[in-house]
Amino acid sequence: MEVIIDFFGFNFIQSQLPRFWNGFQLTLAIALVSMLGAVVCGIVLVGPRMSNSSMVAGPVIGYVELVRNTPLLLQIYLSYFGLPLIGLPLSAFLCGVIAIASQHGAFLCEIYRAGIEAVSKKQWEGALALGMTRKKAKYRVILPQAFVNVVPPIGNQLVILIKDTSLVSAIGIIELTLSGKMVIERSGASFEVFLFIAAVYLFLTSSFGAGLRLLENRLRARQ
Repeated sequence: MEVIIDFFGFNFIQSQLPRFWNGFQLTLAIALVSMLGAVVCGIVLVGPRMSNSSMVAGPVIGYVELVRNTPLLLQIYLSYFGLPLIGLPLSAFLCGVIAIASQHGAFLCEIYRAGIEAVSKKQWEGALALGMTRKKAKYRVILPQAFVNVVPPIGNQLVILIKDTSLVSAIGIIELTLSGKMVIERSGASFEVFLFIAAVYLFLTSSFGAGLRLLENRLRARQ
């Protein structure tokens, strides 16, 4: 048993927990703020995205396609080095959050759109036949059904977001991954450190996914 413990470097990892704890807290903060930003960004974009006016929908479609089809790391660099050039010298934390939230917000916009369009047109017709206005039908009939449909893909996207927080290490944010790299530079224990970091990310994403599955089951039980 002691040989197995030494192989996985438990004793070494335990001695470095204060360093990892600081990085973990920053990773968690970036993930939570970015999630909130992405969810709000997707909600703001989906209305214009579904507009019948090409003048309104066109720029949003262009933005969504541009952001979804370029690397997040590149967007982080552009945010960090580009925003100061236009008079917005933000912190590395905010630059990382803006880049992550912007890209994942674009993905969530498409998820919201697909969920709304998946609701049968008969639901619209039934609500209007009962005397509801289109606005009331949208908020009382269509969106609640759409929300239940999009919980699983939203969960998948936010799990990816959690993993993507590791990319902000490229602009010097000492989150969990960069904390691990700094420990490796001092100790050379790359196997143990990266295995531990992988386990932490697995814990975060699994816990978040389990919570979303519980929410999904409860929402479907109420239907």
